[in-house]
Amino acid sequence: MTAPSAAVPCSQGTHWPTLDGLRGVAVLLVLAFHFAHLDGDAGVVGRLLLGATGFGWSGVDLFFVLSGFLITGVLLDAKGSQGYFRTFYARRAVRIFPLYYAYLAAVFLVAPRLAPSAIDVKPASQGWLWSYLGNFLFARERGFEASPYAGHFWSLAVEEQFYLLWPFAVWLLSPRRLWAATLALIGIAFAARFAIHRTTWNATAAYVLTPCRADGLAVGALVAQAWRGGGRERFARLAPWALAAAAAAVLATWVVRGAFFGGDPVVQVWAFTPLAVGYGAVLVLSLSSGTRSALGRALSARWLRGAGRYSYGLYVLHYPIFRGLEGAGLGPTTFATALGSGLAGILAFSAVAGAASFAAALASWHLLEKRFLKFRDLLPYGRAAQPAGRVGVASPTPT
Repeated sequence: MTAPSAAVPCSQGTHWPTLDGLRGVAVLLVLAFHFAHLDGDAGVVGRLLLGATGFGWSGVDLFFVLSGFLITGVLLDAKGSQGYFRTFYARRAVRIFPLYYAYLAAVFLVAPRLAPSAIDVKPASQGWLWSYLGNFLFARERGFEASPYAGHFWSLAVEEQFYLLWPFAVWLLSPRRLWAATLALIGIAFAARFAIHRTTWNATAAYVLTPCRADGLAVGALVAQAWRGGGRERFARLAPWALAAAAAAVLATWVVRGAFFGGDPVVQVWAFTPLAVGYGAVLVLSLSSGTRSALGRALSARWLRGAGRYSYGLYVLHYPIFRGLEGAGLGPTTFATALGSGLAGILAFSAVAGAASFAAALASWHLLEKRFLKFRDLLPYGRAAQPAGRVGVASPTPT
């Protein structure tokens, strides 16, 4: 099914190939950020590559925008239906819990018995992660070594906390008040990061706590509200201008700081919101362009949509793979020494870690995730008490 254009109403069952591609972009950015690094001289070309992939941490911000859009759309479509809360939470659990908890069981329960000296599981961190509070753990510890093989789970905690609270806002608020609440979240996120850096100087807290990252989710939620109401044409017209303004703000911060690193307090305070707005503009452009435009064709490429389809498994499983390779002495520096080139070392390590990550994600999808997703057919939303002609929001992946 092709993606609808801006003028075509969308329904809950519509599939958007371009959003699959955006998910692919998001996860590939994260993989590039983690895979492309080197202790030593990488040469001119290698340094350029490292500089470009250093922006990859922002792939998580793109995920937040997409999640805000998709989940808000699902909730708006289901508002007023029988079993609204029960069905939403059950369907979320079926989608995200199996791999998440299987991974934690492997790290905390299985690995210590198989290789007790290979992985420091830090038992004190377990309760935080089992309860989706890993972001609070990392904020308290001011770093990610409190659970080395689950450091990337801070973003999953942010999304889960959003899933827990946002359905109540959508259910209780009128459309106008929901707009106001969503805009308020953007202001709250900026204010929270600013306050942290005026008081505790805890850059990890400003990076991982849900109130500090709510602007990405809120930008996606705004797009969802516009796309099912009367604001889609206005958003489509403004998107190029918003993207240009956001890119200018990000570039200015990059130039002033000499880098664009997510742990930099200046970047966190002044650039996170423009980054979210920029990704929101890209989302709007992808929705309004259709698959026949240059952007639509690029995002609808089969290989990119494939990365998007398996993005959850890729995100969860790439982290232990690249850390495990490095722990075994097979990091980029080892490859660089063997191949006689820093650039070759980065590329070789990325190829090995990437291939292993895709293989693990495929196995996760076919052996675990896909099987649990079948249960969602048993969890339909009830009939909604809503006006005829209501416009829904489509999901690019199981939501």
